[in-house]
Order: sequence, then C-alpha cells, then structure tokens
Amino acid sequence: MTADARDIMVTAQEVARLRDAVQLEVRDIALAALIRHFLRASEEVEGPGVPSLSPEQLPMADDVREIMTAGEGDLRNLDLVELARRDESELSGYLGHVRRAIEGL
Repeated sequence: MTADARDIMVTAQEVARLRDAVQLEVRDIALAALIRHFLRASEEVEGPGVPSLSPEQLPMADDVREIMTAGEGDLRNLDLVELARRDESELSGYLGHVRRAIEGL
C-alpha cells in the first residue's frame, strides 16, 4: 500500500467513525479521498501573495441562497450543518456527529 493510499484509508476510518459506523464503506473512502485532496492542495499554497486560481463561485440553490441572506448576525457553521441535515442525503449520517461536536455535546 502506498503512503497516499494509507493516508486515505486512515482518514476513511475516521470518517466512518463520524457516522458511528460498524464498518468502513465506499462512501467513507470517497469522502476521505476528497478530504485528503483538499488538505494536500491547501498545503501546496505558498502564501497570500499567490494569486487565486479558483474558478468563479457557482450559483447557489434557493435553499443555500436563503440561508446566506436571511437571518440576523453572522452565518455560523452550525447553520450550514443544519441546512445540510435537512436535505437528508446519504451524508446525513455524518452530520449528526458534526453537529454535536460543534455544539460541544
């Protein structure tokens, strides 16, 4: 196993634990690969003097736009997690743990 593959598998184990899994699944590996990709990309950035190569921001769905513009005060990470939990996608299993961690439960 290469070092990169090992990193993905270690991260996948942690991802699976986030949803209180009894076994590691393909979706855990998929999320771990994305996490590792973005971590690696952020490590490669040399500093604030480097111009951004990011593409333009994507248009937002109505639910996302609403949470970005509605409400009083700052948008919190918990607000975004709750929005994602309401979607009830296959990733919802991860978000209960994330919500509890944010709230300090």
